[in-house]
Amino acid sequence: MDVYLYQSLLLSVVAVALLQLAKLALKKPGAAPPPLPPGPWKLPVVGSMHHLVNVLPHRALRDLAAAHGPLMLLQLGQTPLMVASSREAARAVLKTHDANFATRPKLLAGEIVGYEWADILFAPSGDYWRKLRQLCAAEILSPKRVLSFRHIREDEGTEKIAKNGTVIMMMTAQSPNTGCTRSARPGPSAPVNLSAMFHSITNSVVSRAAFGKKRENAAEFLAVTMAVVGLSSGFNIPDLFPTCTTVLARLTGMTRSLKEIHRTVDTILQPPGDHRGAQAARDVKIESGAAAKDVDVLIGLQEKGGFGFQLTNSVIKAIILDMFAGGTGTSGSAMEWGMSELMRNPAAFRGKAAVTEGDLQASNLRYMKVVIKEALRLHPPTPLLVPRETIEACELGGYTIPHRLASARPRMLPYRLNDVTILPSDTNKIRPKHRLSMRLTLVKNRCQYEFRPKRFKDGTRDFTSSNYKFLPFSSGCRMCPGFNYGLASMELALVGLLYHFNLSLPEGVKEVDMEEAPVLDIHRRTPLVLCATPYTPHVAT
Repeated sequence: MDVYLYQSLLLSVVAVALLQLAKLALKKPGAAPPPLPPGPWKLPVVGSMHHLVNVLPHRALRDLAAAHGPLMLLQLGQTPLMVASSREAARAVLKTHDANFATRPKLLAGEIVGYEWADILFAPSGDYWRKLRQLCAAEILSPKRVLSFRHIREDEGTEKIAKNGTVIMMMTAQSPNTGCTRSARPGPSAPVNLSAMFHSITNSVVSRAAFGKKRENAAEFLAVTMAVVGLSSGFNIPDLFPTCTTVLARLTGMTRSLKEIHRTVDTILQPPGDHRGAQAARDVKIESGAAAKDVDVLIGLQEKGGFGFQLTNSVIKAIILDMFAGGTGTSGSAMEWGMSELMRNPAAFRGKAAVTEGDLQASNLRYMKVVIKEALRLHPPTPLLVPRETIEACELGGYTIPHRLASARPRMLPYRLNDVTILPSDTNKIRPKHRLSMRLTLVKNRCQYEFRPKRFKDGTRDFTSSNYKFLPFSSGCRMCPGFNYGLASMELALVGLLYHFNLSLPEGVKEVDMEEAPVLDIHRRTPLVLCATPYTPHVAT
């Protein structure tokens, strides 16, 4: 028996060796395949995970990319992760090889909370995802529908401003074109938690657009949607070990947390059919009902059918959840950072009063657009794009990119890292004209860290720019289809606040705390609290 076992093992080893030799013999002659991208040193089992412990992941990746280059490969547990951190690398991933990087890894959050990857964010690339995206872009997130909800954005901004400032003012009725001007007068100046106000505004706007009314449990829903965003990063331990996801998710409590979130979300959203009868759903005129609730529109589409996939109640809930996740936490955070930067930059803040008066007359809100762009450039709410996954192996920048490789594109790296030139320690050895040139380059690139909204005034860099320098909402076929939805709320809320109030730091506070919270999405470590003194409009004589 022992002899038979020994012979079997020997034959197996020989067979494997022969197979490997056959592969080498059949391999076409030529140059060896390109190497894998470089990366930091690894440990057994955990790989490069120790580089991301007790640090902000986007900043750790920035520092690692400085050492290893614009294309970097990390081994996070069982998951290889490629980081593209330059404009050229971003263009290659998001344009040249966009279709190959278009799918998503099957994250646990997408399975449990996302109704088994039924939404636009988590759904893998394929016919279902393309048709769902087309449907939402045409019926839910079209520019016409975004414009139709302007009255909701104005109402919510006015209500929150009046509530927090103890005055009743309309955001548009008292505009400069009525012959009114405004001036500051002594009045109540109370601390206002602007962080809470901004998140409340965005949550209420999305709620009214989706359901026609604000939810009674809006605060609870806001909390769970923000939790979903945090658990969807792909950096959670169970997601990094695909062969052990189920066991690790139970051991870490992630399964329990996600199921609790799912129960809360499912209860709050409720079966869409409960909101209106089937006959009423059939009566919705999709082509002309721009002001209809999103739920009504989706139920009408459900009754209509003919989209190439089944628009079930679960899919409708997944779509609404995406709207809340993308339109509340990220928009509120962007407004927080925008106001924080205005407060810590007096030059930009002093000129805001006259400009916002003009903004209230202009439908395009010019000044707020550039302020928001600059805030998103410096403080993208989600600094790491949602991970993509390669459909097949490809070559990128002279490196081999394996099949099913996860990829992340840090949104802030092109400005934060690759545009910065470091001066040598001993500049005396450099010829004077070269030293001057290097100093000018350094000064120029240091400006990239400063809050300067005017850099966007030329209009050459927008959210769909082809230069890949500014990608707060990603690019390519996986670009966020509803970014205009959130931007509209940000612009009106900030203009209304700046127009009606004089804002200042609370007594005893000398500067704005700009520390980031230790989470994957960029939030302030502490809420933004400012003192608001109301302006009183009066008729010009």
